[in-house]
Amino acid sequence: MNTEKIKQEILRAIEPLWEKEPNTLYGLRVVLPQFDNPVGLFFEWNKIGRATISRAILTYPSDEVEAVLTAVHLLEHEKGLTVSIYK
Repeated sequence: MNTEKIKQEILRAIEPLWEKEPNTLYGLRVVLPQFDNPVGLFFEWNKIGRATISRAILTYPSDEVEAVLTAVHLLEHEKGLTVSIYK
């Protein structure tokens, strides 16, 4: 799967959750695979002073790690999302 297609899938998945409210922080968490587990993507948001809400949005096979990381990096610069990568 190419990077542009992955980027568009991520945007479609987060669009209904991303309300762009004031005093709200939005982010994307990427959980990298161990062994043959899939790559997990989570969309997170929280009002300042409140608990963070996290929703699983997409998973990709472990062989597409590089394409997913490239797509997430592009989204980080284009949309201003905070991206956290966990191993």
